[in-house]
Formats: sequence, C-alpha cells, structure tokens
Amino acid sequence: MKFVCDDNLGKLAKFLRILGYDVLFDSKIDDHKLIRQSLEQERIILTRDTKLARFKAAQNQILIENNDPIEQLKQVIRHLQLKPKKEVIFSRCLLCNNMLETIEKKGIKEKVPPYVFKTQEHFVICKNCDKIFWKGTHIQKIKEKLEKINL
Repeated sequence: MKFVCDDNLGKLAKFLRILGYDVLFDSKIDDHKLIRQSLEQERIILTRDTKLARFKAAQNQILIENNDPIEQLKQVIRHLQLKPKKEVIFSRCLLCNNMLETIEKKGIKEKVPPYVFKTQEHFVICKNCDKIFWKGTHIQKIKEKLEKINL
C-alpha cells in the first residue's frame, strides 16, 4: 500500500514510513500535483484539507480528522485495516522514503558522532540522501508511541 500526504501531515508521513509504508511527502506540493501523483502511482491521498478532499479527481483519499499524529495513524490503520509487519519497521528513510541498507561500521567512522561510533554496532544507510541511522534512544520512544496503538 502506497500513500501521498498533503503538506499538513509530515509527522503522519514519518510514522507510516517507520512502519515500512511507501509515503510521499513534500511540504511544498500543490493540490493538483499531489492528486496527479496519487493517480499515476496508485497512492492513497491522506489529507487534512477539506478543499482537497472535495476534488473529484481525489477519488482514493482519506480525510484525516485529528491534529495529533498518533491519532492520525490510528485513523489510517483502522480505516484501511492495516496490519503493519514487524520485519519492515524502520526499513525506510524517514527523510526521503527510500529503502535503507545495512552498512559496515568501518565505512562510516567519519559520518557519525564519535560516541555513536564507539557505542553502536549496527548501522543502516539511505543510498539516496546518504543519511545514516542507528538504534539510538529515540527508537525506544517511538516504540512506546506505537505500543499505544497496539503495534
């Protein structure tokens, strides 16, 4: 399942990416381009914009009702009856949506803070934007948020 989020749903896009879903998000995208992307790439539009939701061309869309990102995620999961798979959690780049790849520790010494290099063993990289990720303390905080919605 693939999504495109309007400019009001950056945090929801990030949470869906954390769960492994393919989510396009551009804070500067106009409504017509967003609808075109959804049609051409068979993506579900997620929007808070009632004007966008009224466009006839925006057929496959969900109007998100809440301002809270966790409540938004709950709504999408309920509405589409999603069953996120644990093996794909944290498999996408949170910045650009590409799939992450494992990288050897020795190849990233100059790209991460010294303390991180010293204390972490496993790293993944986005080959598109060159961002490196590791299991820092933020992972536990995200998992706690996801547990609130039984994930």
